[in-house]
Amino acid sequence: MKIISWNCFLNLSNKFNAVQSLGADILIIQECEKLPEDFFPGAKYFWSGHSDKKGIGVLLFGMDAEIDESFNKNLDYFLPLNLDIGIRLLAIWSFTHRASKRFGEGHKGHVSDAIQYYEDWLNNSDKGIIAGDFNNSVIWDKGNKESNFIYTNSFLNKLGFQSAYHQLRNENFGNEESATLYHTKNKNKTYHIDYIYLKGIQARSVEIGTFDDWIKLSDHAPVIAKF
Repeated sequence: MKIISWNCFLNLSNKFNAVQSLGADILIIQECEKLPEDFFPGAKYFWSGHSDKKGIGVLLFGMDAEIDESFNKNLDYFLPLNLDIGIRLLAIWSFTHRASKRFGEGHKGHVSDAIQYYEDWLNNSDKGIIAGDFNNSVIWDKGNKESNFIYTNSFLNKLGFQSAYHQLRNENFGNEESATLYHTKNKNKTYHIDYIYLKGIQARSVEIGTFDDWIKLSDHAPVIAKF
């Protein structure tokens, strides 16, 4: 089984063929538009956002799911799905501190906000996936803010989740060899801010798409995990 997370940088309808060619079973897409389910033959499409032009989407191939009843629209953007194969999936496109400014009072966008809110739901399953664009890294940690990535990672570890990339590559957070974001599409402005965390599932391989293959489509490269 293969899971892919990719921030498509808008206009998924014009870019879907490229990411579809990777053969995902679970495909998490950030910054995508709301599309009719029949746009994706043979797939189930779940989407959440405040504008039909930009939100988070999840495509499932060969399986189905339901959005959990605990879904909180004031968390931007975090989509909790109960997959019919016994896995709980929290798809992520984090707006960090920008959520309240962008969407109004009461909105929260840090991954730390979401995993605290969904803690019981995540705990009540032996198998889980938390994946997407976290918009965060230890390189930006300051002081003792609860939203610091080091604390987010520690909390996820306590819940039983491990970053597949870091576990298999044996690389330290903040010193990743592979980038997932090329800021302003500049090859020299690299960051690793997209992650796939797994619980009760052992990844066999993790790949990051290359700059040359993906930069014409997005400032992000896809994260691809097989398990």
